[in-house]
Amino acid sequence: MSKSRRQSLIVNNFFTLASIVIISITLVLYSKYILNDGYEEPTKEIVTPLSCEKEIFSVSKVYNQELLNESMKALYRGFYKLEGSYKKSQQTHTIIEDFITLDELDGYYIKAIEKTPKENKNKYLTIKYEILEYDKNDANKKLSNCKFCSGAILTSFLAGEKEIFKFYIDFRLYDKNEIASKIDCTIKVYENNVKKIQ
Repeated sequence: MSKSRRQSLIVNNFFTLASIVIISITLVLYSKYILNDGYEEPTKEIVTPLSCEKEIFSVSKVYNQELLNESMKALYRGFYKLEGSYKKSQQTHTIIEDFITLDELDGYYIKAIEKTPKENKNKYLTIKYEILEYDKNDANKKLSNCKFCSGAILTSFLAGEKEIFKFYIDFRLYDKNEIASKIDCTIKVYENNVKKIQ
């Protein structure tokens, strides 16, 4: 192989490498500064817990922030339905059903929402709630560490079949005012978690 051929091969390889480097830099700069011009990754605002959440054990979970944000429109227009149930004590005498009816509980939710649910709607937000009556004799009875609690309220907000938000809160006594305040707290926490995606 002649010396001039080797030199031309070296020059050719050098220009090929230089071309690859220049193209790579151009692609990186293009994708970083031109393609995503003004675009930032959406971030959710930080949610500050409400005082009612701190009074007693409670837990909330957002499953879908965008649906949660959209669901507020349905709630404010009255496009929601309530589905309540009891989870009664199994090992001790149950009193929860005699103490408070599902109609009364529905009334507490409607009062907290400040909008009566509309009838005959095609699309709506489903608010499923369950009043949990704690078994005093069951060692594995609850999620919380509240030793003197009588029960809890577990509320799920659903768009169709999709769960979008869940809130759990204990209550200490079989007291209708306390239960009403925990339901009011539930709705406020739900509203508090509706945040703009910046």
